[in-house]
Amino acid sequence: MKNNEKSLRQAHEAALKASQTDQLTGLPNRRHILGLLDEALAANENTGSGLCVAVIDIDHLKAINDAHGHKAGDAVLEHFARSCRARVRAQDRLGRTGGEEFLLLLPELRLDPAVHIIERIRGGFPPAVLEHSELELSCTFSAGVTEALPDDDRSSILRRADRALYTAEEEGRNRTKIGSERSL
Repeated sequence: MKNNEKSLRQAHEAALKASQTDQLTGLPNRRHILGLLDEALAANENTGSGLCVAVIDIDHLKAINDAHGHKAGDAVLEHFARSCRARVRAQDRLGRTGGEEFLLLLPELRLDPAVHIIERIRGGFPPAVLEHSELELSCTFSAGVTEALPDDDRSSILRRADRALYTAEEEGRNRTKIGSERSL
């Protein structure tokens, strides 16, 4: 009976983890990272200790997929996830929201230090090396970052970060832009 309970508990934990994890990168998936964003917004509302979010998009991933195949694109996504995790603080959370887009939660942080972390990630983002071919793929990313405002919810903070990301892409990519205006 105890073995069955243990097996059921382990199976439940494995299923829960699988439902919250992006299979390719091992990061929280869209549903899970958005839930973590909701929790971080609530915590910031209670403490006022600061929260920044960044929406990050790998530049020109479609061109990499078209030129080198989807395995190369997948390698770039995995490479970005590893590089980013190695350069953020323990309390920061990175999740893959879809395709080549990621969401980075930076709790207990104000805007200037948040931008510094994103630029540290950019500076430590070497080319991805494809297994077996030793082909190096130069990769860059664009980011939109914003700080939580009083009464922000998921939609409002993501809208500001998304607009900042679009500005970064329109201005030539491989840069970080700040989303500071409240949405109307």
